[in-house]
Amino acid sequence: MRRRIFVAFLAVLLVAQPAVAADYPDVETACSEAGGGEVLIGVLPGADTPSDGQVLNDTTTLYAGTTLKVALCKNGELANTQGSEWSLADSPGLETLDRSQSDVTVRVTGDESETDVPSLVEDKDDLDGVSIRVQQPPTVESELADSSIAFGSADAASAYAESETEYLDALADYSNATERLNDTDVSAASDDPENSTEELLDPLNESSQSVANHTNELENHLYETAWNSSGGSNAILALEATNDRKRAADADARAAKQNYLTRLEAAESDARSTVLLNLVGAAVVGLVVGGIPGWKLTASKLEDIRYDRQVNSSVTYGPRVLARAGGLALVALLVTAAALFALGGLTALGGLL
Repeated sequence: MRRRIFVAFLAVLLVAQPAVAADYPDVETACSEAGGGEVLIGVLPGADTPSDGQVLNDTTTLYAGTTLKVALCKNGELANTQGSEWSLADSPGLETLDRSQSDVTVRVTGDESETDVPSLVEDKDDLDGVSIRVQQPPTVESELADSSIAFGSADAASAYAESETEYLDALADYSNATERLNDTDVSAASDDPENSTEELLDPLNESSQSVANHTNELENHLYETAWNSSGGSNAILALEATNDRKRAADADARAAKQNYLTRLEAAESDARSTVLLNLVGAAVVGLVVGGIPGWKLTASKLEDIRYDRQVNSSVTYGPRVLARAGGLALVALLVTAAALFALGGLTALGGLL
């Protein structure tokens, strides 16, 4: 939330920037150093006493956003800007910030690569003086901004280019991990759900953290260039795209996790149902194959014993006879167990439990 507020604040700041207050040396003193003849000078802010670097009277390279005062000097004296002396026409390359009786304060807009300032002075042909060439800052073709972003130095541009590449690579890895999770065959994972889930989710979580780290690094570069205004609105576009892509990737990853866990739970439920059905089927087969015949044989023998006792009460049976009846029951039990084993019932029972 804080980041979105900051981005909005930067956007407003870039749209309407106030004139920056600056200290200028005395323009009349600067004019006295301009030499003879009629010459249009530019005076940069800085020291109170104008230095050679502050007084401009020929072609000079300046960055967009630089402010300076423009004054007309005649034989080392300052000419008044009002009346018939001179006036400075508007130009796309220079924004007029202030006019006084002796000078005009302007800002280099960067809308034109070069501005011949003397040609803007009305009714002054062949006037010599300052001409401004705009310094083209280092730029990076940004995939996020879908445009170029300007930076204050070559080092800053290089650092951003590397950071954006690493961010996009991390984002691609994140998307691939999400896609792999969506494509996972949960039937295999359901055999060992704990380890399988860990193996699948660990790369996704690591990719998520990597994207978060690279997002923070990338934002730091963009905040700096946006705050310094060198990146302009394109830096804001890249900031918004960075956060939008990360939020979308996070949403896809969360959906993939939920989808995987839902499918895994369903697969485990199906497996338990299958085991239960196999177990019941095996038990039925075992009863049919071994239990029912065994029960009939045992029941028949016991009926013979009961009949003999009714006919002749003196008839006796030893433990061996009873053991034979019990043996028949045991045979039926073993046949049932064998049927369960043949159908995988015992293994399934272990998995079920």
